[in-house]
Amino acid sequence: MNRREALRTALAAGAAAVALPGRAQPAPSVATGRDDGPNWAAQAPGRARPAPSVATAGLDEDLRTAVRSAPPINLARAYQVLRQEKLDGLVLAEPVNVYHLTGYWPVLAKMGYPAPVFALLAADERQSPGLVMSQFMHYYVFADAGFQYPLQTYLFTGWDRALAPPGDSQAEAAADPYIFEDLGQAPLGAIEKRRLATLNRAMSSRKLSADAQGALLKALGDMGLKRGAIGIDHAAVAAVCERAGLAAKPRYAENVLRKIRVVKSANEIKLMRRAAALNAQAALAAAKTAREGATYQELRAAFFTEASKLGNSPAFMSIDRVSSEVGDAPIRDGQSFFIDCVSHLLHYHGDYGRTIFVGEPAKSMRRATHALSLGWDAIRERLKPGLRYSEIKAIGNEALRKAGYRFDVAFTPHSVGLMHTDEPGRDGTPFLVKDDLALEENMILSVDCPVRNAGIGGSAHLEDLTLITKDGSEQINDIGDRVIVV
Repeated sequence: MNRREALRTALAAGAAAVALPGRAQPAPSVATGRDDGPNWAAQAPGRARPAPSVATAGLDEDLRTAVRSAPPINLARAYQVLRQEKLDGLVLAEPVNVYHLTGYWPVLAKMGYPAPVFALLAADERQSPGLVMSQFMHYYVFADAGFQYPLQTYLFTGWDRALAPPGDSQAEAAADPYIFEDLGQAPLGAIEKRRLATLNRAMSSRKLSADAQGALLKALGDMGLKRGAIGIDHAAVAAVCERAGLAAKPRYAENVLRKIRVVKSANEIKLMRRAAALNAQAALAAAKTAREGATYQELRAAFFTEASKLGNSPAFMSIDRVSSEVGDAPIRDGQSFFIDCVSHLLHYHGDYGRTIFVGEPAKSMRRATHALSLGWDAIRERLKPGLRYSEIKAIGNEALRKAGYRFDVAFTPHSVGLMHTDEPGRDGTPFLVKDDLALEENMILSVDCPVRNAGIGGSAHLEDLTLITKDGSEQINDIGDRVIVV
């Protein structure tokens, strides 16, 4: 097997796809390609549309159009933070950060490949974000999204020279682009045509590179990031800078990236509204299945099932303070316990907590749930930009004290978005130690309200998601049904 054949085999295996037999061929240009397939969005007249898939249930067409029109990131916020942090740009490889900047979550990363894609942002606002990825994965996966926003795309054809000496990988000629060979026995379908057109556009603007290092170095040069201070999130970026002898000064920027993510873009807010609403709906549907004789594992499975039906991807569920994935217990009549449910839509999270009464609860549990509602309502009335995390806790605790309740309630605020806890911490520490953040417009906030007492006849919790507006706040999931009686 020669080098090129080995490369094709590796790419196909990495993509978990079976290539059609035959030689690799250059992608035909759109102008000369055959025009015998349907339009990408065409629906044959008179045919019944298929039943909506799970993804369609989660994303209506308006939301799907929105996420194709712009990457998730709040670019104005990103440039502001780069100026504050005195950074000339960002060079990213962690999947969550690549996705935030480009809208693409690397499929190979889900399969276990480290740093298969790089995303770049220059502090120069005249430049669009950069994307460095495998040519085959661009053709086979990326093209299917149909993104309509500009990215500076740098494609490479191989991985096998990633550890070559500095400069050598750039001298190596790229392999021919690999696509599925058209045998001409049937018209090309919409997906096949879309992939060819998207790949052709990317290749028409820049030449292919031989490997990931060569493509990344080309992107760094074009975007002015071979020198100056650059924020990074992965050792692979630092290794390329060192191996190539660049003047750039890499700085690990996890906290910088969280400072950007904490203030959401318009598209992120749309996704969060949908994710939060579906997550709460799934949690309520699951809660109503709780019965004596059922188990915590069965209740968790019900939530996961309901979330998936609605189009969210389940993340985790805590039941009666049990968060272990293997922990279990039976549900009994007269029991009172909380649920804390998290699922996400296109990686944006819903977070929702409630208390379930199975039959008649203990009086102490009624008092506990009333205390939670009292404290949360006192907090909700005062949420607005400028309010600090420490003040949120104080408001809740003061409301309970005035009402004569002795319960220990957390009243813990946290930002929610691409992560359940998606906020910056204190600078200068390698760990996430929360700072006393001040709320800003377009933050999305959870205030966790679990009772942290034993010996009260069960467990209780209350949690909703709140959008911080210009002069106040807005709930983005249904805040009713604070106690669910089954």
